[in-house]
Amino acid sequence: LRQFKGKFYVKEVYQRIAWAQYLQGQEQKAKATLQNLLRQGATQSDADKKAQRDALAGSLPHPLLLKARLLNDGGYNTEAFALLAGKSEDDFTQEAEKLEFAYRAARIQEDLGKTEEAIRNYKIAARKGEMRPEHFGARAALQLGMIYEARGQKDLAIVYYKKCLAMENHDYKDSLDQKAKAGIARCSGE
Repeated sequence: LRQFKGKFYVKEVYQRIAWAQYLQGQEQKAKATLQNLLRQGATQSDADKKAQRDALAGSLPHPLLLKARLLNDGGYNTEAFALLAGKSEDDFTQEAEKLEFAYRAARIQEDLGKTEEAIRNYKIAARKGEMRPEHFGARAALQLGMIYEARGQKDLAIVYYKKCLAMENHDYKDSLDQKAKAGIARCSGE
């Protein structure tokens, strides 16, 4: 951040720093970093827009879901899977957390080659996320489209790509819609 001269992804970097502080038990320091986020960078990328919204809401993710996300993002899928093993959406109080749990479980299962389990959880996330501002429902629908496309079930893939497009007012709308439109074009032979 000290050397970077651009404006893109600055807010996202501040968010990641805040997450690291939060997971190290430094919640006050994390909240101060989120305040820096509000004063720095721009909101032109989806990632920066999301970081800005989260900071304005003053929210930090559920620590278990955050750890699972970061492990999965880093390719530590077995560790992420173990972290969520034995958990269910009943272990979370907020609807957003229940939705994220279904999505995270599906994503980790897909990355571990447990496709049928992933499909079940993606369907739960897509259903729960249809009317929510979080991106998990739309992303779940997109992932289902990609799974069915890879299986050669193009009509079913198009159904889920269209479901992704139909979800409004969620984070990452532009980038997820772009991917869904590309999926529809591929499946339609365009």
